[in-house]
Amino acid sequence: MANKKGKGGIAIIISMMDGKKGKKMKKPEMMYGGSVGGKKHMYSGGGSVTDNAGLRALKASGSKGMEAYNKITGN
Repeated sequence: MANKKGKGGIAIIISMMDGKKGKKMKKPEMMYGGSVGGKKHMYSGGGSVTDNAGLRALKASGSKGMEAYNKITGN
């Protein structure tokens, strides 16, 4: 494009998007946690912990229980 003064301009646009709109985030996959008695045990790799009756009882059991509760829930 030339303007009135005779100088031209060039526009270069580079897009790094892959064009997939509305892509949902992938859930964390289960990680290998070892084997006991010939059975594989898995653990959550970054999932969330729900507060259930057992965790509430652990929290109420005393200072060590509260410390364990905080480690489990990430508080």
